[in-house]
Amino acid sequence: MLSRDLLSKQRHYDWGLRAVKSVLRQAGKLKRGDPNLSEDELLMKGLRDFNMPKIVTDDKTIFIKLIEDLFPSIKYTAKIDADLKKLVMGTIKKDMGLIAEEIFTLKIIQMAEILEVRHCIFVVGAPGCGKSAVWQTLMQV
Repeated sequence: MLSRDLLSKQRHYDWGLRAVKSVLRQAGKLKRGDPNLSEDELLMKGLRDFNMPKIVTDDKTIFIKLIEDLFPSIKYTAKIDADLKKLVMGTIKKDMGLIAEEIFTLKIIQMAEILEVRHCIFVVGAPGCGKSAVWQTLMQV
């Protein structure tokens, strides 16, 4: 409810039960990857990792602050699948002939991670921002 109240009204934001289920799936994946994480760490990382890719730029600071307020004792450290990142960067450079900028690479990895817990996604953004390049690159990986 806090997210719905504090963040801007975006059509693609989903704060219902389906989203809760997806966050729990993400937390389960994290638990399988690192069984020593506490429940609070799992939930915080699950919430952040699953929701950050869909949060618009203007709302990111608010969302991060909200997560920090909910989990004040936990410091977030991003964990990116190194093998996937290597594959993505190789595909970007060699197969697609593009520049492997960090943000572009991150968006491709985020899309891959979301597709692990969702059956369907929508890629939204302004014209020319790289939406097609992101999904096309991911398909090449």
